[in-house]
Amino acid sequence: MSSITKTIIPSEKIVDIVKKAFGEDIIINKIKEIKEGFFNTAYCLTIQGDQKIVLKVSPSRHVKVMRYEKDIMENEIEVLRKLSTRVNVPIAKVLYYDHDRDIIENEYFFMEYIQGTPLDNIYDELNEKQRNFISSELGKYVRQITGIKSDFFGDISKKDKQFSKWSETFLFMIKELLDDAKDIRVKLPYEYNSIYRLIEKHSDALDMVKEASLVHKDLWKGNIFVNQQNPEITGILDFERAIYGDILMEPVCGFLLHDTAFMNSFFGRTYLEEDEKVRAIMYSIYLFLIMVIECSYRQYPWENSDKWAKKQLIDALEELMNYNG
Repeated sequence: MSSITKTIIPSEKIVDIVKKAFGEDIIINKIKEIKEGFFNTAYCLTIQGDQKIVLKVSPSRHVKVMRYEKDIMENEIEVLRKLSTRVNVPIAKVLYYDHDRDIIENEYFFMEYIQGTPLDNIYDELNEKQRNFISSELGKYVRQITGIKSDFFGDISKKDKQFSKWSETFLFMIKELLDDAKDIRVKLPYEYNSIYRLIEKHSDALDMVKEASLVHKDLWKGNIFVNQQNPEITGILDFERAIYGDILMEPVCGFLLHDTAFMNSFFGRTYLEEDEKVRAIMYSIYLFLIMVIECSYRQYPWENSDKWAKKQLIDALEELMNYNG
């Protein structure tokens, strides 16, 4: 996918960083850019015969990104290393991480190659039984991930973005997004301050969350890899946006709230209590704020890239305004 945040790395520079990571004797047989994704640049490298590894490269420091996206590669590394020793979930092993910026001006890391196909590429070809199996399997994996707890809410690697209460955390996250919008004059359907006050008005529902859980927060189908021949999950990718927060963010931000198989497997039920309904609406507002605002930051080449997200944002804001639960 085309995005201003993606940095094309010349082949000779890729060779240099591969040799730094794995030694001068390493043989690189093939370099292929992975086109999927909107934020980082990724390459599939074939080395030492037919061994495949993945190189993931952060945006340049010269590219303006949203506040929560600054230095998030460090976040992903920490999460992947934590998960590798604490859960039985198919994730890529980190092979090498470099934030020196001595060869290229970007952070980067190498990780294992995950076999499989992004779920969004084949979802329409699957029958209902196959879809339900994958959803149920995903729910079990995500339940393991959210089983990792913390004594603080918020950012995993940045201490200045960690809080003792979930309401403080979420309001901070909303404020950061609104500040991002102000910075580049993104037109939102309601005034910035009125959106913040609307969320703040319902902060009691946020304070019902007493336990900080590890939340992936980006479980859309493109981040779920599956075996195309015998559909089952082969990998869960892109943990860079993970935080310690409310587990209910997973089905909302992953568009899984109405997936019965996922909700039963992950949440243990498909219905929501009243405070959970309010939080789910607020998390939808958060998600669609990101989707609207990031279009201006990424400078996507297609017209009206934010049109659908703006409609969803308006619907979520009006649902919260009219909520009488």
